Amino acid sequence: MTVFTLTNYCGCGSATILGVFATMEATTERLRVLAACTEPGEEYRIECFEVRTFDEEVENTESVLRSRAEWKAKQAKMEELD
Repeated sequence: MTVFTLTNYCGCGSATILGVFATMEATTERLRVLAACTEPGEEYRIECFEVRTFDEEVENTESVLRSRAEWKAKQAKMEELD
């Protein structure tokens, strides 16, 4: 699942997260509303994050570890041949 955050950075350097949204459309809609009341010098940033479950992370970790083990085995064989 992908989520988007909208953050306000004011001129003094502080950041405030204004929302977490399920779609980019929802994010831009909030930004459109904010545009009507924005002060000069304010900055907004939209960031995208991938939300993953524990099971997805376990599967990814196991896949990475398998891939690394295969690569190390291939490297060891190559060293033996040299």
